[in-house]
Amino acid sequence: MTAPEAPSLWRPPVRNVSIGATGLVGLFAVEYIAVGTAMPTVAADLDGLALYSLAFGATIAAGVVGMILGGWWSDHAGPAPAVLAGCLTFAAGLVGAGLAPTMEVFVAARGLQGLGIGLASVAIYVVIAQGVPDVLRPRMFSLLAAAWVVPGLAGPVLAGAVVETLGWRWVFLSVVPLVLASLWVLRPALGWTGPAGDAAYLRPSTIVWALVAAVSVAALNLAGPQVNSRDLLVGAPVVVLLLLATVRLLPPGTLTLRRGLPSVIASRGAIGASFLAAEAYLPLLLQQLHGYSPTGAGGVLAVGSVTWALGSWWQGSLADHVDRYRLLVVGCLVILSGAVLLVAAVLGDWPGWTILAIWGWTTLGVGFAYPTTSLLTLRLSPPASVGANSSSLQVSEALASAAVLAGAGVAFTALYAASARVAFTAVALSSVVAGLAAVLTASRTRARLGP
Repeated sequence: MTAPEAPSLWRPPVRNVSIGATGLVGLFAVEYIAVGTAMPTVAADLDGLALYSLAFGATIAAGVVGMILGGWWSDHAGPAPAVLAGCLTFAAGLVGAGLAPTMEVFVAARGLQGLGIGLASVAIYVVIAQGVPDVLRPRMFSLLAAAWVVPGLAGPVLAGAVVETLGWRWVFLSVVPLVLASLWVLRPALGWTGPAGDAAYLRPSTIVWALVAAVSVAALNLAGPQVNSRDLLVGAPVVVLLLLATVRLLPPGTLTLRRGLPSVIASRGAIGASFLAAEAYLPLLLQQLHGYSPTGAGGVLAVGSVTWALGSWWQGSLADHVDRYRLLVVGCLVILSGAVLLVAAVLGDWPGWTILAIWGWTTLGVGFAYPTTSLLTLRLSPPASVGANSSSLQVSEALASAAVLAGAGVAFTALYAASARVAFTAVALSSVVAGLAAVLTASRTRARLGP
């Protein structure tokens, strides 16, 4: 009698999920990293520095709507239609960004990209839940992180070279053929997926609140270089609307840090906010404070991608009995320590290479923590709620990231004219605040046992 084969990501039918999911995530990674490298040049060419933050925030804001729709769609019709619609929408956004005549059009196209990514990214979690057993999921999420390695290494250099030779527009237009290729490759992986029969119905009010959240996030990223009393009068109700939308879109207890799944979802939001608040401005920081070229400044994104993948690979190699709740806390502590070091580096005018080293350390912690929130969410979700809870996980990340990015953008534009160094310090401090929130939320993810 032969011994049963050990579970593997590369044996059918799991192999189809591994290849398909990795291909899609790798595609999004290419564009995400390339945009970070190209954005300083885009803002200068389109005279849109005031909308620099919104170019990132619009993607996140529209992604909220895509995530809500993608979660419900995947539960009711299976993930395949959501992946198809998401990729086509993403491709349309790439074309719009590549042909944009103004920064306003560019920002709108970035929103279209976010809508597509939101649809497809949630659907991928449902594919994993349906086709990958729990014992393989840590390695599956490690594989998804590895999909960032090649784009992280080659993406910034290639994007910088494209910007300097062909022009920034080709950073977007050249990705469109890859979208079509990815759809073709994904067909085998998606063909056998299906809906969850007892999934909850998506209420129209949920869509309305998703739109409210998206508009609120976009509005918060429209702050100009001066914050006056009128800005405060307009901004205050927008913040209230965003808070109300967040309460309606996330599971009960998320904002009050109820133990268990609600705090897992809250933790993902804080991790994403701390990460994005810093990363969105690091290429600009290296160019303006340290004289790096677009290609050289893109190196910080490459370093972050590699160490993120290394951290994720390490967590995926751990034994099944390892305490994942404790690992989440450790990862968040590493993120917080990196954010604090980044503040010191900006204030102290440390050499540019130290920024790269600090960011590598920070994203190592993200590699520990980020996939752990995904794993815990799938473990704590009944089959009929996988799409909805995966959607909530990513909506939490999107809303928290967009809100913190908006706050960082207000501080940056308000302080930049007087002192670029102080403006970048304010951005780094926003990452520290979000890092503190990540540690707090991670400490409450383990549900109490007993009465």
